[in-house]
Amino acid sequence: MRVIFLNSHRGKSGVLNGKRLPEDYILACKFFDCGIIDRSETLDQGFAYSVLDPISGDIGPPPDSHDFGEVCDAVAQGIVARARREDRAIRVLWSGGIDSTVALIALLRALPQEEYYRLVPLLNMISIDEYPLFFRQHILHQLPFRHTRSPITGHFGKQDLLVTGEHGDQLFGSDKLLPLIRNGLCYEPWEKVLPLHLFEKFSSRKKTDRLMAYLAPQIAAAPVAIQSTFDLFWWLNFSIKWQQVTLRLPVFSFEEDTRSVYDRMHHFFRDERFQQWSINNHPNRACDGLMSYKQAAKDYIFQFTGDEDYQRTKTKEPSLKNVILNRKEQGNVRYRISMGDDFSPSVETFHRDFKNQRIV
Repeated sequence: MRVIFLNSHRGKSGVLNGKRLPEDYILACKFFDCGIIDRSETLDQGFAYSVLDPISGDIGPPPDSHDFGEVCDAVAQGIVARARREDRAIRVLWSGGIDSTVALIALLRALPQEEYYRLVPLLNMISIDEYPLFFRQHILHQLPFRHTRSPITGHFGKQDLLVTGEHGDQLFGSDKLLPLIRNGLCYEPWEKVLPLHLFEKFSSRKKTDRLMAYLAPQIAAAPVAIQSTFDLFWWLNFSIKWQQVTLRLPVFSFEEDTRSVYDRMHHFFRDERFQQWSINNHPNRACDGLMSYKQAAKDYIFQFTGDEDYQRTKTKEPSLKNVILNRKEQGNVRYRISMGDDFSPSVETFHRDFKNQRIV
């Protein structure tokens, strides 16, 4: 059986099924803070794995700047068609952030008002505080929203389709880019900046050089030229963190049948058309500051809301961490270590593992 998901803690501890993983792979997991699955299938990870969303080598003709909105509308129409066909409601995990707001707007555009009953935003006060104007104008009096608390996975229900804003970060860049956008280093050659970033993390020239060498062939496998630090962190996030993002919510759900959660979950930006947009619009994603990060998404929101202040000033905020975990309620579910391609998760208690194994 091949692995499709590896928990962050297990990737960084470096032991899977009693086998020590390669030191280079462990360093990469520590740097990216997740159990990485390389979609380019270039890296030696030390275990057999399957890629759910292979990266297409055929990137096609460069789309124009309007295609982002067209893809949003097309993806939403597909979700609505499934909801009608299977007579399901659509629960939208609305964090108030840019990505989930795009997904919710696209679904609002795809549904006539008499079908708004299908659309159920899951939200909390943190969501509302991130975008209060949108909540007041487009949710409070129009949609049958549900006020939730963490973990959000406890509110997935048994039948409804689930829509998230996941993969929006992978299309546009990486959280690791944000400080580099502030100081301007994102526009410098990645070969000059990545060693600085790695040394800051590991305080070791040996580990820095080792991880640079490990990642080099994976970077060379990108379908577009990787020149700037912005290019680099987009590609690494797009290629080696993608699958962990695809599966983290199904894996950490309360459902024993993880596959059933996965099958009714639509990560809005996972669609292959968005992936092609991201690759083809590679030069157009670079930004001149934090305000223009995810500009295409903010422009799509503006077309619906007319909110010029949001379009001009809204910046990326880390939203998922506020809702994904509740240690008291989830117990050992949050310690699911890995999942095979049959969607059967392995569950162990890390307290025991940390006690009995040498963690490096």
